[in-house]
Amino acid sequence: MSGLAEKVTVVQAGRKRGRKMDDEGEESWKVIVRDISEVARVTLHNLVASNTPPLPRCYEQEFFQTADSLEKRSVLRLAHKDQDGVASQLKGIINGARDHLQEAHSIFSDFERDARKNLDLLDQKLREMHGPLLESGIGRGREIMAHMDDLKSTNESFLNSLSSVLENVSRQETLLRELSQKVHEDALTGVLNRRAWDQDLDDIQAVLDDGASPPKQLSIVMIDLDHFKKVNDVHGHPVGDAVLRQFAALLKDHFNSHGSVYRYGGEEFGVILPEKDSAQARDLAEQFRQRLNRSRFLVNRDGLKLKITSSFGVAMLGEDQDVRQVVARADRLLYRAKELGRDRVEWE
Repeated sequence: MSGLAEKVTVVQAGRKRGRKMDDEGEESWKVIVRDISEVARVTLHNLVASNTPPLPRCYEQEFFQTADSLEKRSVLRLAHKDQDGVASQLKGIINGARDHLQEAHSIFSDFERDARKNLDLLDQKLREMHGPLLESGIGRGREIMAHMDDLKSTNESFLNSLSSVLENVSRQETLLRELSQKVHEDALTGVLNRRAWDQDLDDIQAVLDDGASPPKQLSIVMIDLDHFKKVNDVHGHPVGDAVLRQFAALLKDHFNSHGSVYRYGGEEFGVILPEKDSAQARDLAEQFRQRLNRSRFLVNRDGLKLKITSSFGVAMLGEDQDVRQVVARADRLLYRAKELGRDRVEWE
């Protein structure tokens, strides 16, 4: 069996196991999601009641304390045992719920439009009938008009309720969209996280493997802060965190109009640049390197400013059409840049 065929067999077997686990765990996940929702609601209430800012660390601490006080220990055990598994399952649930909400929103919108159109026609008919019925002097006419007015009032009340439902669905769609975004966002820096990196690489590879409109050019930049361990050792981890946040903000500002920025791990970042060849990606990396050299990071209340440099490795998708190989080459070029003195861009 060839290497490629073996990989395909392994992937297919893994997917079959995943489907079986999904079927078996569907009911238990419904319970877990319900428990998480309850814990999250109480957590937010507690934060507001205690006037605590809803920062990630404060929220996380309060969440676990609340889960323990509500005896939702199964959620805690699961989260500590397999955080990536929990996040992956929640992401699937979130996306599924979002899709159902969007479908419901579309159905409700169409129904509301048709209902309002029919009510307008009904109102027009009532107006046309009102005069002749009253002029006829028939007592039954007044009775019919009273029933019609009641019907109109009931329909208007129904439409008002339907409008409230639509507003609520829209709010839920917004919340789910924000939650889905958080699943792929690095909590410290605000750029995309390693999970998003892996998924996007897999999606790109799937397009390449299918041969359906593959990108004409694609380059990857791997970036690592120079001597970052020394920053933590000398100034402490809070200062290191401040450096990472400001460094990530600069990366987003510089690269986001060209591609996507990810926190690969620790002080290492990655950038995926579609439609950029190696020379274009190198130029973007060099421009950022020079900008970084002109920058100073304000990292504490005492006004401490640090100069930070970084090393870069740039590689481009080749004829092999293997995006993971591009990452591996860019990573090797990054470490070549460090070996050659740091604060430089190495490319192929």
